[in-house]
Amino acid sequence: MKRVGLVLVLAGLLTATVWAQEEYVPVGPEAVGLVPKTNTFDLNPWPGDTDPRNNNGSESTGIGIGSGGNVFVGYEDDGDGWFDYEAVWVLYKQDGTAIVQNPQSFFTAAGEPVSPEYTWGPKIKANLFGAGFGMGSTAWGLGEAMEEFFDVNTVGGDPAVNAGDYPAVQLVNEDGTPDGVALCGVSDAYAEPDGDIRIADWEFLSNGNIVIVGESRQNADLVNVYGGVAEGRHPIFTIVKKDRSFVKTETIVSSALDSGEMWGGAAVTSMGFACRWSGPLGATVRMFDNDGVAVTENIGISALTGEAATGTGGRGDDRVGFHGNGVDTYLQATTGTNDLYQNGVFVTAINADGTLKWTAVATDDVPFAQANGVDCAINDAGYALVVWCDAEQMALPNTILFGRFFNPDGTPKSGTFYISERATPDDNIGACVDPRVTWRNDVIAIDWVDNNNPNVSSKTVAVRIFDAPTGTGIDNFMLY
Repeated sequence: MKRVGLVLVLAGLLTATVWAQEEYVPVGPEAVGLVPKTNTFDLNPWPGDTDPRNNNGSESTGIGIGSGGNVFVGYEDDGDGWFDYEAVWVLYKQDGTAIVQNPQSFFTAAGEPVSPEYTWGPKIKANLFGAGFGMGSTAWGLGEAMEEFFDVNTVGGDPAVNAGDYPAVQLVNEDGTPDGVALCGVSDAYAEPDGDIRIADWEFLSNGNIVIVGESRQNADLVNVYGGVAEGRHPIFTIVKKDRSFVKTETIVSSALDSGEMWGGAAVTSMGFACRWSGPLGATVRMFDNDGVAVTENIGISALTGEAATGTGGRGDDRVGFHGNGVDTYLQATTGTNDLYQNGVFVTAINADGTLKWTAVATDDVPFAQANGVDCAINDAGYALVVWCDAEQMALPNTILFGRFFNPDGTPKSGTFYISERATPDDNIGACVDPRVTWRNDVIAIDWVDNNNPNVSSKTVAVRIFDAPTGTGIDNFMLY
Protein backbone atom coordinates (compact mmCIF):
# COMPACT_ATOMS: atom_id res chain seq x y z
CA MET A 1 0.00 0.00 0.00
CA LYS A 2 2.83 2.39 0.79
CA ARG A 3 4.44 1.65 -2.59
CA VAL A 4 1.20 2.44 -4.44
CA GLY A 5 0.78 5.65 -2.46
CA LEU A 6 4.30 6.75 -3.30
CA VAL A 7 3.79 6.04 -6.99
CA LEU A 8 0.57 8.05 -6.97
CA VAL A 9 2.27 10.99 -5.28
CA LEU A 10 5.15 10.92 -7.76
CA ALA A 11 2.75 10.60 -10.66
CA GLY A 12 0.85 13.60 -9.36
CA LEU A 13 4.04 15.64 -9.10
CA LEU A 14 4.98 14.59 -12.63
CA THR A 15 1.57 15.61 -13.96
CA ALA A 16 1.92 19.01 -12.30
CA THR A 17 5.37 19.43 -13.85
CA VAL A 18 4.15 18.54 -17.33
CA TRP A 19 1.15 20.87 -16.96
CA ALA A 20 3.47 23.73 -16.05
CA GLN A 21 5.57 22.98 -19.13
CA GLU A 22 2.66 23.31 -21.54
CA GLU A 23 3.39 27.01 -21.99
CA TYR A 24 6.86 26.22 -23.36
CA VAL A 25 7.17 26.44 -27.15
CA PRO A 26 10.28 24.89 -28.74
CA VAL A 27 12.62 27.40 -30.37
CA GLY A 28 14.03 27.39 -33.88
CA PRO A 29 17.37 25.69 -34.56
CA GLU A 30 19.26 28.99 -34.76
CA ALA A 31 18.35 29.72 -31.13
CA VAL A 32 20.38 26.71 -29.94
CA GLY A 33 23.37 27.44 -32.19
CA LEU A 34 22.40 25.07 -35.00
CA VAL A 35 23.20 27.16 -38.07
CA PRO A 36 21.34 26.19 -41.27
CA LYS A 37 23.50 25.56 -44.31
CA THR A 38 20.34 24.92 -46.34
CA ASN A 39 16.63 25.34 -46.14
CA THR A 40 14.62 22.15 -46.21
CA PHE A 41 14.85 20.55 -49.65
CA ASP A 42 13.27 17.43 -51.16
CA LEU A 43 15.10 14.56 -52.83
CA ASN A 44 12.12 13.41 -54.90
CA PRO A 45 9.81 16.39 -55.64
CA TRP A 46 8.67 14.87 -58.93
CA PRO A 47 5.27 13.83 -60.31
CA GLY A 48 4.38 10.17 -60.51
CA ASP A 49 4.77 9.97 -64.29
CA THR A 50 8.29 11.33 -64.90
CA ASP A 51 11.82 9.93 -65.00
CA PRO A 52 12.81 9.95 -62.18
CA ARG A 53 9.52 9.82 -60.36
CA ASN A 54 7.83 9.94 -56.98
CA ASN A 55 5.67 6.87 -56.29
CA ASN A 56 4.21 8.45 -53.10
CA GLY A 57 5.70 5.66 -51.02
CA SER A 58 8.77 7.28 -49.46
CA GLU A 59 10.02 5.35 -46.41
CA SER A 60 13.03 3.63 -44.85
CA THR A 61 15.41 6.58 -45.12
CA GLY A 62 19.05 6.79 -44.06
CA ILE A 63 21.81 9.40 -44.21
CA GLY A 64 25.58 9.73 -43.89
CA ILE A 65 28.28 12.40 -44.29
CA GLY A 66 31.47 11.48 -46.11
CA SER A 67 35.04 12.39 -45.20
CA GLY A 68 34.93 14.96 -48.01
CA GLY A 69 31.71 16.48 -46.67
CA ASN A 70 29.20 15.22 -49.23
CA VAL A 71 25.87 13.90 -47.93
CA PHE A 72 24.72 10.40 -48.93
CA VAL A 73 20.98 9.68 -48.55
CA GLY A 74 18.97 6.53 -49.21
CA TYR A 75 15.29 5.67 -49.24
CA GLU A 76 12.62 3.28 -50.50
CA ASP A 77 9.72 4.30 -52.76
CA ASP A 78 7.99 1.26 -54.25
CA GLY A 79 6.90 1.37 -57.89
CA ASP A 80 7.36 -0.75 -61.01
CA GLY A 81 10.41 -1.90 -62.98
CA TRP A 82 13.15 0.72 -63.25
CA PHE A 83 10.91 3.02 -61.19
CA ASP A 84 10.54 0.48 -58.41
CA TYR A 85 12.83 2.25 -55.98
CA GLU A 86 13.00 -0.55 -53.41
CA ALA A 87 16.44 0.58 -52.21
CA VAL A 88 18.09 3.63 -53.76
CA TRP A 89 20.57 6.37 -52.89
CA VAL A 90 21.42 9.91 -54.00
CA LEU A 91 24.36 12.22 -53.25
CA TYR A 92 24.42 15.94 -52.43
CA LYS A 93 26.86 18.69 -51.55
CA GLN A 94 26.44 20.47 -48.24
CA ASP A 95 24.79 23.43 -49.96
CA GLY A 96 22.00 21.18 -51.23
CA THR A 97 23.38 20.86 -54.78
CA ALA A 98 22.81 17.40 -56.23
CA ILE A 99 25.86 15.38 -57.31
CA VAL A 100 23.76 12.28 -58.05
CA GLN A 101 20.04 13.07 -58.09
CA ASN A 102 18.69 10.23 -60.24
CA PRO A 103 18.14 7.33 -57.77
CA GLN A 104 20.89 4.70 -57.95
CA SER A 105 21.14 1.21 -56.50
CA PHE A 106 23.76 -1.46 -57.30
CA PHE A 107 26.27 -1.73 -60.17
CA THR A 108 27.63 -4.53 -62.31
CA ALA A 109 31.36 -5.29 -62.35
CA ALA A 110 31.54 -3.13 -65.47
CA GLY A 111 30.03 -0.20 -63.57
CA GLU A 112 26.61 -0.34 -65.21
CA PRO A 113 23.59 0.53 -63.02
CA VAL A 114 21.38 -2.35 -61.92
CA SER A 115 17.62 -1.93 -61.72
CA PRO A 116 16.62 -0.93 -58.17
CA GLU A 117 13.85 -3.54 -58.10
CA TYR A 118 16.20 -6.38 -57.02
CA THR A 119 16.80 -5.33 -53.39
CA TRP A 120 14.78 -3.56 -50.68
CA GLY A 121 15.11 -1.95 -47.24
CA PRO A 122 18.15 0.35 -47.62
CA LYS A 123 20.72 0.76 -44.84
CA ILE A 124 22.92 3.82 -45.43
CA LYS A 125 26.43 4.28 -44.00
CA ALA A 126 29.40 6.60 -44.34
CA ASN A 127 32.88 5.34 -43.50
CA LEU A 128 33.79 6.95 -40.17
CA PHE A 129 37.45 5.92 -40.59
CA GLY A 130 38.14 7.15 -44.11
CA ALA A 131 36.54 7.86 -47.45
CA GLY A 132 33.47 6.21 -48.89
CA PHE A 133 29.81 5.40 -48.48
CA GLY A 134 27.64 2.37 -48.97
CA MET A 135 24.10 1.06 -49.15
CA GLY A 136 23.17 -2.30 -47.72
CA SER A 137 19.81 -3.88 -48.51
CA THR A 138 17.90 -7.15 -48.62
CA ALA A 139 18.49 -8.76 -52.00
CA TRP A 140 16.19 -11.24 -53.62
CA GLY A 141 17.11 -11.02 -57.31
CA LEU A 142 20.58 -9.53 -57.82
CA GLY A 143 21.65 -12.81 -59.40
CA GLU A 144 19.37 -12.04 -62.34
CA ALA A 145 21.51 -8.99 -63.18
CA MET A 146 24.95 -9.80 -61.73
CA GLU A 147 26.80 -13.07 -62.24
CA GLU A 148 28.60 -12.59 -58.92
CA PHE A 149 25.29 -13.19 -57.14
CA PHE A 150 23.93 -16.01 -59.31
CA ASP A 151 24.91 -18.86 -56.98
CA VAL A 152 23.63 -17.30 -53.77
CA ASN A 153 20.47 -16.22 -55.61
CA THR A 154 19.59 -19.78 -56.70
CA VAL A 155 19.22 -23.22 -55.18
CA GLY A 156 21.82 -25.55 -56.64
CA GLY A 157 22.44 -23.19 -59.54
CA ASP A 158 18.94 -23.68 -60.91
CA PRO A 159 17.77 -20.27 -62.22
CA ALA A 160 14.16 -21.37 -61.78
CA VAL A 161 14.54 -21.87 -58.02
CA ASN A 162 15.16 -18.77 -55.89
CA ALA A 163 17.10 -19.30 -52.66
CA GLY A 164 15.32 -16.50 -50.80
CA ASP A 165 16.51 -13.16 -49.44
CA TYR A 166 20.13 -12.42 -48.50
CA PRO A 167 22.07 -9.31 -47.39
CA ALA A 168 24.06 -7.33 -49.96
CA VAL A 169 26.13 -4.12 -49.76
CA GLN A 170 27.15 -1.75 -52.55
CA LEU A 171 30.15 0.43 -51.67
CA VAL A 172 30.25 3.90 -53.25
CA ASN A 173 33.09 6.39 -53.69
CA GLU A 174 32.82 9.97 -52.45
CA ASP A 175 31.99 11.16 -55.98
CA GLY A 176 29.13 8.69 -56.42
CA THR A 177 30.94 6.11 -58.55
CA PRO A 178 30.85 2.43 -57.55
CA ASP A 179 33.66 1.20 -55.32
CA GLY A 180 34.03 -2.33 -56.66
CA VAL A 181 31.61 -5.22 -56.99
CA ALA A 182 28.87 -5.42 -54.36
CA LEU A 183 29.49 -7.56 -51.29
CA CYS A 184 27.35 -10.49 -50.18
CA GLY A 185 26.72 -10.99 -46.48
CA VAL A 186 26.44 -14.79 -46.60
CA SER A 187 27.97 -17.62 -48.58
CA ASP A 188 26.12 -19.65 -51.18
CA ALA A 189 26.12 -22.78 -49.02
CA TYR A 190 24.77 -20.89 -46.00
CA ALA A 191 21.92 -19.38 -48.03
CA GLU A 192 20.71 -22.73 -49.42
CA PRO A 193 18.42 -23.92 -46.56
CA ASP A 194 14.77 -22.84 -46.48
CA GLY A 195 14.05 -19.35 -45.27
CA ASP A 196 15.18 -15.79 -45.89
CA ILE A 197 18.08 -13.81 -44.45
CA ARG A 198 17.16 -10.14 -44.36
CA ILE A 199 19.78 -7.48 -43.93
CA ALA A 200 19.69 -6.21 -40.36
CA ASP A 201 22.46 -3.64 -40.75
CA TRP A 202 26.14 -3.25 -41.67
CA GLU A 203 29.12 -0.98 -41.00
CA PHE A 204 32.64 0.01 -42.01
CA LEU A 205 35.19 -1.22 -39.44
CA SER A 206 38.24 0.80 -38.43
CA ASN A 207 40.58 -1.87 -39.89
CA GLY A 208 39.10 -1.45 -43.39
CA ASN A 209 36.85 -4.50 -43.40
CA ILE A 210 33.04 -4.57 -43.53
CA VAL A 211 30.70 -6.19 -41.01
CA ILE A 212 27.35 -7.31 -42.46
CA VAL A 213 24.57 -8.31 -40.06
CA GLY A 214 21.57 -10.36 -41.14
CA GLU A 215 18.31 -11.28 -39.50
CA SER A 216 18.15 -14.95 -40.39
CA ARG A 217 14.72 -16.44 -40.91
CA GLN A 218 16.26 -19.80 -41.69
CA ASN A 219 14.78 -20.73 -38.33
CA ALA A 220 16.09 -24.29 -38.19
CA ASP A 221 19.67 -22.98 -38.31
CA LEU A 222 19.33 -21.77 -34.73
CA VAL A 223 19.25 -25.43 -33.67
CA ASN A 224 21.07 -27.21 -36.52
CA VAL A 225 23.96 -24.77 -36.97
CA TYR A 226 24.33 -23.02 -33.62
CA GLY A 227 23.01 -25.54 -31.09
CA GLY A 228 20.11 -23.52 -29.73
CA VAL A 229 17.29 -25.29 -27.95
CA ALA A 230 14.48 -24.06 -30.20
CA GLU A 231 14.04 -22.82 -33.74
CA GLY A 232 13.49 -19.13 -34.39
CA ARG A 233 14.71 -16.00 -36.10
CA HIS A 234 18.20 -14.91 -35.08
CA PRO A 235 20.72 -12.18 -35.96
CA ILE A 236 23.99 -13.35 -37.53
CA PHE A 237 27.03 -11.51 -38.90
CA THR A 238 29.95 -11.95 -41.26
CA ILE A 239 33.07 -9.83 -41.78
CA VAL A 240 34.02 -9.29 -45.40
CA LYS A 241 36.94 -7.67 -47.20
CA LYS A 242 36.34 -5.26 -50.07
CA ASP A 243 37.53 -8.01 -52.45
CA ARG A 244 34.45 -10.05 -51.35
CA SER A 245 36.43 -12.63 -49.38
CA PHE A 246 35.25 -13.59 -45.89
CA VAL A 247 37.37 -12.73 -42.86
CA LYS A 248 34.81 -14.28 -40.53
CA THR A 249 32.05 -16.58 -41.70
CA GLU A 250 28.47 -16.65 -40.42
CA THR A 251 28.40 -16.14 -36.64
CA ILE A 252 25.43 -15.84 -34.32
CA VAL A 253 25.14 -12.51 -32.48
CA SER A 254 23.48 -13.72 -29.27
CA SER A 255 25.60 -15.29 -26.55
CA ALA A 256 22.52 -17.12 -25.32
CA LEU A 257 21.88 -18.88 -28.66
CA ASP A 258 18.27 -17.74 -28.46
CA SER A 259 15.87 -16.18 -30.94
CA GLY A 260 15.71 -12.49 -31.70
CA GLU A 261 14.90 -9.92 -34.36
CA MET A 262 16.95 -7.01 -35.70
CA TRP A 263 16.25 -4.21 -38.20
CA GLY A 264 19.00 -1.62 -37.98
CA GLY A 265 21.27 -1.61 -34.95
CA ALA A 266 24.90 -2.12 -36.04
CA ALA A 267 27.32 0.59 -34.91
CA VAL A 268 31.08 1.08 -34.63
CA THR A 269 33.80 2.48 -32.40
CA SER A 270 37.53 2.40 -33.12
CA MET A 271 37.81 -0.87 -31.18
CA GLY A 272 35.07 -2.82 -32.93
CA PHE A 273 31.31 -2.98 -33.37
CA ALA A 274 28.10 -3.58 -31.47
CA CYS A 275 24.75 -5.07 -32.42
CA ARG A 276 21.44 -3.97 -30.89
CA TRP A 277 18.46 -6.29 -31.33
CA SER A 278 15.27 -7.46 -29.63
CA GLY A 279 15.40 -10.69 -27.66
CA PRO A 280 14.23 -12.20 -24.37
CA LEU A 281 16.00 -9.36 -22.49
CA GLY A 282 14.14 -6.74 -24.51
CA ALA A 283 16.47 -4.34 -26.30
CA THR A 284 19.82 -6.13 -26.14
CA VAL A 285 23.38 -5.17 -27.10
CA ARG A 286 26.55 -7.15 -27.50
CA MET A 287 30.03 -5.82 -28.31
CA PHE A 288 32.65 -7.38 -30.61
CA ASP A 289 36.19 -6.44 -31.61
CA ASN A 290 37.23 -5.72 -35.19
CA ASP A 291 37.92 -9.42 -35.79
CA GLY A 292 34.40 -10.37 -34.71
CA VAL A 293 35.44 -11.79 -31.33
CA ALA A 294 32.85 -11.07 -28.66
CA VAL A 295 34.02 -8.83 -25.81
CA THR A 296 30.75 -8.99 -23.83
CA GLU A 297 27.85 -11.34 -23.30
CA ASN A 298 24.30 -10.19 -24.05
CA ILE A 299 23.47 -6.95 -22.22
CA GLY A 300 19.84 -5.97 -21.64
CA ILE A 301 19.67 -2.20 -21.93
CA SER A 302 16.88 -1.81 -19.38
CA ALA A 303 18.88 -3.87 -16.88
CA LEU A 304 21.96 -1.78 -17.64
CA THR A 305 20.19 1.51 -16.95
CA GLY A 306 17.70 0.36 -14.33
CA GLU A 307 14.90 1.96 -16.36
CA ALA A 308 12.50 -0.24 -18.33
CA ALA A 309 11.69 2.51 -20.84
CA THR A 310 15.25 2.44 -22.21
CA GLY A 311 14.82 -1.19 -23.27
CA THR A 312 11.82 -0.67 -25.54
CA GLY A 313 11.66 -0.27 -29.30
CA GLY A 314 11.44 -3.85 -30.46
CA ARG A 315 13.81 -4.98 -33.18
CA GLY A 316 14.55 -1.41 -34.33
CA ASP A 317 12.63 -0.18 -37.36
CA ASP A 318 11.94 3.59 -37.35
CA ARG A 319 11.26 3.96 -33.63
CA VAL A 320 14.86 3.39 -32.49
CA GLY A 321 18.22 4.97 -33.23
CA PHE A 322 21.48 3.15 -32.45
CA HIS A 323 24.84 4.56 -33.58
CA GLY A 324 28.52 4.70 -32.65
CA ASN A 325 30.82 7.71 -32.75
CA GLY A 326 33.73 5.81 -34.27
CA VAL A 327 35.78 6.34 -31.12
CA ASP A 328 34.51 4.96 -27.82
CA THR A 329 30.74 5.34 -27.39
CA TYR A 330 27.45 3.89 -28.62
CA LEU A 331 24.17 5.81 -28.38
CA GLN A 332 20.58 4.57 -28.39
CA ALA A 333 17.37 6.62 -28.53
CA THR A 334 13.94 5.05 -28.16
CA THR A 335 10.45 5.86 -26.95
CA GLY A 336 8.69 4.39 -23.97
CA THR A 337 6.99 4.98 -20.63
CA ASN A 338 9.10 5.11 -17.50
CA ASP A 339 8.33 3.97 -13.96
CA LEU A 340 6.58 7.29 -13.25
CA TYR A 341 4.19 6.77 -16.19
CA GLN A 342 6.04 9.44 -18.16
CA ASN A 343 5.94 9.02 -21.94
CA GLY A 344 9.06 10.23 -23.67
CA VAL A 345 12.16 9.75 -25.75
CA PHE A 346 14.88 8.03 -23.72
CA VAL A 347 18.54 8.24 -24.70
CA THR A 348 21.35 6.01 -23.44
CA ALA A 349 25.12 6.25 -24.00
CA ILE A 350 27.11 3.03 -23.61
CA ASN A 351 30.89 2.67 -23.43
CA ALA A 352 32.65 0.42 -25.93
CA ASP A 353 33.19 -2.17 -23.16
CA GLY A 354 29.45 -2.41 -22.50
CA THR A 355 29.32 -0.32 -19.34
CA LEU A 356 26.82 2.48 -18.91
CA LYS A 357 28.04 6.02 -19.60
CA TRP A 358 24.78 7.93 -19.04
CA THR A 359 21.06 7.89 -19.65
CA ALA A 360 18.58 10.77 -19.92
CA VAL A 361 15.09 11.76 -21.00
CA ALA A 362 15.26 13.87 -24.14
CA THR A 363 11.69 15.17 -23.85
CA ASP A 364 11.51 16.24 -20.21
CA ASP A 365 11.32 19.95 -21.06
CA VAL A 366 8.26 19.78 -23.36
CA PRO A 367 4.84 18.15 -23.35
CA PHE A 368 5.13 14.84 -25.17
CA ALA A 369 2.75 12.12 -26.28
CA GLN A 370 4.18 9.53 -28.68
CA ALA A 371 6.98 9.83 -31.20
CA ASN A 372 6.41 8.89 -34.83
CA GLY A 373 10.04 8.09 -35.48
CA VAL A 374 13.18 8.74 -33.42
CA ASP A 375 16.91 8.73 -34.10
CA CYS A 376 20.17 9.98 -32.63
CA ALA A 377 23.73 10.90 -33.54
CA ILE A 378 26.91 11.20 -31.49
CA ASN A 379 30.08 12.90 -32.64
CA ASP A 380 33.68 11.96 -31.92
CA ALA A 381 33.78 14.32 -28.92
CA GLY A 382 30.77 12.60 -27.33
CA TYR A 383 28.16 15.31 -27.92
CA ALA A 384 24.77 13.85 -28.82
CA LEU A 385 21.74 14.96 -30.82
CA VAL A 386 18.37 13.24 -30.47
CA VAL A 387 15.56 13.85 -32.98
CA TRP A 388 11.90 12.78 -32.93
CA CYS A 389 8.48 13.61 -34.37
CA ASP A 390 5.54 14.45 -32.11
CA ALA A 391 2.35 16.52 -32.04
CA GLU A 392 -0.35 15.45 -29.67
CA GLN A 393 0.31 17.15 -26.32
CA MET A 394 1.27 20.38 -28.06
CA ALA A 395 -2.10 20.24 -29.82
CA LEU A 396 -0.46 20.53 -33.23
CA PRO A 397 -2.44 19.43 -36.29
CA ASN A 398 0.51 17.35 -37.54
CA THR A 399 3.60 15.65 -36.16
CA ILE A 400 6.67 17.81 -36.73
CA LEU A 401 10.37 17.24 -36.22
CA PHE A 402 12.09 18.19 -32.95
CA GLY A 403 15.59 17.79 -31.56
CA ARG A 404 17.71 18.29 -28.46
CA PHE A 405 21.47 18.34 -27.76
CA PHE A 406 23.30 16.63 -24.89
CA ASN A 407 26.78 17.12 -23.47
CA PRO A 408 29.27 14.23 -23.23
CA ASP A 409 28.22 13.65 -19.60
CA GLY A 410 24.53 13.34 -20.51
CA THR A 411 23.41 16.74 -19.26
CA PRO A 412 21.25 18.74 -21.68
CA LYS A 413 23.17 21.21 -23.82
CA SER A 414 19.97 22.75 -25.22
CA GLY A 415 16.25 22.76 -24.81
CA THR A 416 13.96 21.21 -27.39
CA PHE A 417 13.92 22.91 -30.79
CA TYR A 418 12.18 22.34 -34.11
CA ILE A 419 14.25 21.53 -37.20
CA SER A 420 12.45 22.49 -40.42
CA GLU A 421 11.52 26.07 -41.29
CA ARG A 422 8.49 24.75 -43.19
CA ALA A 423 7.20 22.58 -40.33
CA THR A 424 7.16 24.74 -37.20
CA PRO A 425 4.78 24.63 -34.22
CA ASP A 426 3.00 27.65 -35.74
CA ASP A 427 3.07 26.64 -39.40
CA ASN A 428 2.73 23.06 -40.69
CA ILE A 429 0.48 21.54 -43.32
CA GLY A 430 1.39 17.85 -43.13
CA ALA A 431 3.12 15.24 -41.01
CA CYS A 432 6.85 14.77 -40.56
CA VAL A 433 7.75 11.14 -39.72
CA ASP A 434 10.67 8.72 -39.47
CA PRO A 435 13.71 11.03 -39.11
CA ARG A 436 17.34 9.98 -39.48
CA VAL A 437 20.31 12.10 -38.40
CA THR A 438 24.08 12.03 -38.78
CA TRP A 439 26.87 14.20 -37.32
CA ARG A 440 30.41 14.37 -38.65
CA ASN A 441 33.00 16.96 -37.68
CA ASP A 442 31.10 20.27 -37.63
CA VAL A 443 28.22 19.24 -39.92
CA ILE A 444 24.82 17.75 -39.04
CA ALA A 445 22.45 16.38 -41.68
CA ILE A 446 18.88 15.23 -41.05
CA ASP A 447 16.36 13.56 -43.32
CA TRP A 448 12.76 12.52 -42.80
CA VAL A 449 9.57 11.65 -44.67
CA ASP A 450 7.69 14.90 -45.18
CA ASN A 451 4.30 16.25 -46.26
CA ASN A 452 4.98 19.99 -46.02
CA ASN A 453 5.95 20.98 -49.56
CA PRO A 454 2.91 22.92 -50.81
CA ASN A 455 3.94 22.29 -54.43
CA VAL A 456 4.14 18.48 -54.16
CA SER A 457 1.06 16.33 -53.64
CA SER A 458 3.08 13.20 -52.75
CA LYS A 459 5.09 12.66 -49.61
CA THR A 460 8.79 13.32 -50.08
CA VAL A 461 12.16 12.60 -48.52
CA ALA A 462 13.20 15.95 -47.03
CA VAL A 463 16.70 16.96 -45.94
CA ARG A 464 18.19 19.87 -44.04
CA ILE A 465 21.90 20.42 -43.39
CA PHE A 466 23.43 22.47 -40.57
CA ASP A 467 26.68 23.64 -39.05
CA ALA A 468 26.87 22.13 -35.58
CA PRO A 469 26.75 24.37 -32.51
CA THR A 470 30.11 25.75 -31.42
CA GLY A 471 31.87 24.07 -28.54
CA THR A 472 30.94 20.52 -29.60
CA GLY A 473 34.19 19.38 -31.22
CA ILE A 474 37.69 18.24 -30.33
CA ASP A 475 40.60 20.38 -31.51
CA ASN A 476 43.34 18.45 -33.32
CA PHE A 477 41.49 15.17 -32.77
CA MET A 478 43.42 12.04 -33.76
CA LEU A 479 42.00 8.50 -33.73
CA TYR A 480 45.31 6.89 -32.83
